[in-house]
Formats: sequence, structure tokens, C-alpha cells
Amino acid sequence: MARKGSKSSGKLARNLALGTAIAGLVGGALLTVALVNNVSGAVSDPEVVGRAWKVGLGLCVLTAALSGAAGWILGGKIASRVTDIGLAVSKLGRGGSEVKVRVAGDDEVGALGRGVQYLANDLADLLKSQDASGGVALVSMDPLVKQLRDKTVPKSVAGVAGFEVDAALAAGSRGGLDYFDLVTTTGENAQSVLYVVSAEGHGALSVFACRLARDELHRALVAGAAPRKALAHTNKVCKNNLPSGCCAKATLLQVGPDGCKLYQAGARLPLLICQRGEVLELNAEGIAIGLDDGPVFEKSLRPQEITMSPGTRLVLGNDAMHRAEGLLDMLRQNSPRHTNMFMNMVLGGIEQDAGADGLREDVVLMTVKKAGQE
Repeated sequence: MARKGSKSSGKLARNLALGTAIAGLVGGALLTVALVNNVSGAVSDPEVVGRAWKVGLGLCVLTAALSGAAGWILGGKIASRVTDIGLAVSKLGRGGSEVKVRVAGDDEVGALGRGVQYLANDLADLLKSQDASGGVALVSMDPLVKQLRDKTVPKSVAGVAGFEVDAALAAGSRGGLDYFDLVTTTGENAQSVLYVVSAEGHGALSVFACRLARDELHRALVAGAAPRKALAHTNKVCKNNLPSGCCAKATLLQVGPDGCKLYQAGARLPLLICQRGEVLELNAEGIAIGLDDGPVFEKSLRPQEITMSPGTRLVLGNDAMHRAEGLLDMLRQNSPRHTNMFMNMVLGGIEQDAGADGLREDVVLMTVKKAGQE
């Protein structure tokens, strides 16, 4: 289902309204010219001809207005349906299977919506069959794997001077495989780094790769390594100890007094920047951990720097968080709140939207807000 409050940008409706208005104006003008020319040949009174021109031009404007209004209404309806289908396809692309598409009418757009819905239903049935068979594809959802993960994730995170920081996990019935934490060091190279490490896939090797990557990354950060060096170290260890093609994904956010810096290794989920009522998306570049011996991995790491003004909030999390319905609207509405209230409102909204059956997958939500008001 499309996220709550989702709307089209209005470009299709605007373009269609403009096109139909111009067509109506041109058509009315041509008809007016033809009629007035015929009238002027039969009527010699210039006043009558002048009134005919005025009436004709008035009808041209009225026709253009009515055509434009009809185009705007029709374009809005089409755009709304296409937007819903686009959001559903985007959700499927991010791994979601519980998708419901509004299908109305028997035209081409309706047929496209039904096709997307059939695809989503087939994916949901496939996942259910894997759940029932306990296949290797869902080994990362095993309760024992979840227990192993839960022993390492924090119940709360330490504070960072000048920032409001928090992180939490909302448990789902199937569990999940995402590690997260905040590592803060002191001394000459003091730093604060938030990280999320996730599996690439759901098999047993993915579980091992994800845990190995998390342990090595955490150890390197605690030892005071900068995010780039910590990722490079983790990559080498994983490459030397994992079978070919086995890897993990990571997102790191370095928090400092001058701003933040985003690193991503294989992760394609954007960092969400909440500022002045808008939610912007930001990605950094980098290949997954464990695929390369080192040179390509290190060269591909291209962090993104973020200037933090008072009131700016950064949000990162796992796949399940990004698939949550109405996420962007919840971030816009609650970003100005204090971080404790923000976490409660967003996680509560995600759990509420999950329905009576509750969350299926664990949701990880991490946030950093610059102290002060926008």
C-alpha cells in the first residue's frame, strides 16, 4: 500500500491541464474567427461584429478554463493511481512483500496495478512457504540467531555533547539480523560513531558474515580507529575468513561538533535528513564488506559530509524501518519534538500501522539531532 499521506507532485495534472487549456483556447479562437467572418459578411453593422468578437473571445476563455479544469481533474486522478503503483513497486524493490495496490477501473493503469498486486501476492506466498518449511533462506530469522544478536545490541546509547542521540529496536515476530550501536571514545582522537551492520541475504553464511563484520567493526571503533580505517580492517578480516561472494553491509555516521560524516559499505538505504519540515535523502558510496581484498574497497569509500544546524535531525535504520508505511510523514510531523518523544511517536506509529498481527520484522531506528531550535 502506498505510504500514508503520499501524493503525486501534480506535474502530470498541471501538464495535462495546460495542454487541454491551450487546445481549448486555440480551438475556440479558430471557431470564433470562422463564425465572425461569416457574420461580418452578412451583417454590415460594425457594432454587431464587434460584439460578436467580444462574445467569441469570451467563449474562447471559458472553453480554455473548462478544458483546463477537466484536464486538471483527470490528470490528478491518473497521477494518484500511478503514484500508488510506483510506491508499491518501490516497496517491492526494497524487499517488502506486503503490498496492496488500489485498483480502480478496467483501463491500462488498472491492469498495471493488478499486475503489480499479483506479483506482490506471489512474493508473499513464497515467503510464507519458506517460513513453513524452515528453509535456509530464512535462517537469519531463527530465534537462536535473534538471541545471539540481542545480546550485543544496546538497550540505550550514550550521549554526545551538543546532540540528542537515541537508538532502539522494535521487535517483530520473525526477528531480523541487524546490529547497531554507538561507540564513543575519549582522548586525543575522541569520536562518536553510530553504526548499523546488516546481512546480505538470509542464509547461514549471511548470519556468520554479519556477525563477523559487526564484531570486527565494533572492536576497531572501540580501539579508536577512524571509520574509514575501521571499515578497511573489517573488510580485510571478512575477505580472509569468508567464502567468495559472502559479504555484509554497513552504515556508519560519525558525529562531531563541526557536523557529521556518512559512510556506507554496500548499504543502499538512504540517511534521512529532517530539516525545516522537509525530509531529504542522502547516500554515500562503497562496496559491501568482504568482497574485495582491500584496494578497491578503500578506493570506493566516498563519505558524505553533513552540516548540522540547530534542530537538524538525522535518521538511519534497517530495511524494515524504510518499508514502514507513512514513515516520511511521521518524520516530518515529529522531527521538531525532543528525541525521546520522537522515538516513542515514530516507533509507536510504525507498530500501530503494522496492524493487529504486529510487526513481522525487527525495526531499527537511530537518530541524531543537533541541540537547539531551527
